Amino acid sequence: MAVLFLVVFVDLVGFGLLIPLLPFYVQRTGAGPEVITLVLGLYSLAQFVAAPFWGRLSDRYGRKPILGMTCVGLSLSYALLAFADSLALVLASRILGGLMAGNIAAAQAYVADVTAPEARAKGMGILGAALGLGFIVGPTIGGVLAGSSVEGADYRAPALAAMTLSIAAAIGVALFLKESLPKDARQNRDTRATWREKRDAALQRHALLMLVATGFLVITAWAQFETVFALWVNTAFAFGPREIGLVFGFMGAVHVVVQGLFIGALTRRFGERRLAIIAVVLFIAGYVAVAASPDLPTLIASCTALALASAIFNPAVTSLVSQEAARGERGAVMGAYQGATALGRVAGPAFSGTLYAAGTVLPYLVAAALAAPALALIALAQRRQK
Repeated sequence: MAVLFLVVFVDLVGFGLLIPLLPFYVQRTGAGPEVITLVLGLYSLAQFVAAPFWGRLSDRYGRKPILGMTCVGLSLSYALLAFADSLALVLASRILGGLMAGNIAAAQAYVADVTAPEARAKGMGILGAALGLGFIVGPTIGGVLAGSSVEGADYRAPALAAMTLSIAAAIGVALFLKESLPKDARQNRDTRATWREKRDAALQRHALLMLVATGFLVITAWAQFETVFALWVNTAFAFGPREIGLVFGFMGAVHVVVQGLFIGALTRRFGERRLAIIAVVLFIAGYVAVAASPDLPTLIASCTALALASAIFNPAVTSLVSQEAARGERGAVMGAYQGATALGRVAGPAFSGTLYAAGTVLPYLVAAALAAPALALIALAQRRQK
């Protein structure tokens, strides 16, 4: 699990690396907030395309080769970013990084392979702690190594640091990660023609559809918060890249503590479904509180609520989704769920910039409205009969 932890950690480092920086980089080109948020969504658009693909390949060839190959690809994306001297190359690096970060589906399938259903939320929580730690380190590396100056921010050092981590993850997969999916449990080449039938059958699963829709709505709302936050706190509190990175780092620390230490006990006490509902309520309250924040202490309290919500929601819902899949299709099912959440990270930035231009707190209020239907979807979802 240690190597798997590193792989997922590197994925989120890549996602968070430019959160404190890219808005200001794009702003230098004269682009408005609408363009900035669309650029931030490219990484997730590529992840949306790639996640089902990597998941299906991991069902066929095993988890280890997919994880190793994508770590190498991530290191190449960071190398491209480090030496990018134009917006076009930055975009190319983000697209390549997003394509490789679709490997989270394979990582989640790995956890599902090696955990019993009753312990799966805890296993997903450990994976979630890696996501949270990556969310700390990504924005923090980006913010601290870039410096406080918006005009003179250094983009090369953060990218090189992330590239080094990706290379270490690739080496770890090659040397230390054991394959979790035996050959007799894999899809062989002859099953490829039945993929459409499998997909159609999956679409008939009531619970799975409800959970996928829940993930899409909640992550769309989260992406709105994420993509305009740097612009908003720069305007409202005069924060630069360093301060923005530290706020995201604090939120990531909450992720790590909750998911690494408490998610197992919370799941035993409340169950995955109740935890997911609690998380959505916290999301709604947090977005409204951020929009109404008059000072820094209120802002930090609001961000803490959002971090708690995310820390609880992700392992709970991911565990529920994994329980809807047979062993030989976990990669495909987790890929479908990850694809839906990645699509949410595209949809959120697609209109959050327009909302921000119309009113700086509008993205947070719309995010709260988007998350609300997830309460009904979680309540309606029923696990399929075993």
